Amino acid sequence: MERRTTKPEYGPYIVEALGRLGEASTDDLLAEVYTLMKDKLQPADHTILVNGEPRWRNQAQNMLDGLKDDGYIVEKKGFLRVSES
Repeated sequence: MERRTTKPEYGPYIVEALGRLGEASTDDLLAEVYTLMKDKLQPADHTILVNGEPRWRNQAQNMLDGLKDDGYIVEKKGFLRVSES
């Protein structure tokens, strides 16, 4: 099996990207995450999944959802930011 970037590996990059942006839509945040990670992603991370998304984006979205569920990132009026609590 080809090496793939695991979901937890996206966490620090998501937080760093949101720190740089301050506040962002999901699409803008994931674009910044890609910019930060593009040299670290594995070839398998670029595989297009059945939902039409590349694997890296799907994994990053899943990690983002977990960070939101855990209260590290909050979404208000369509914009994400790092939680202050």
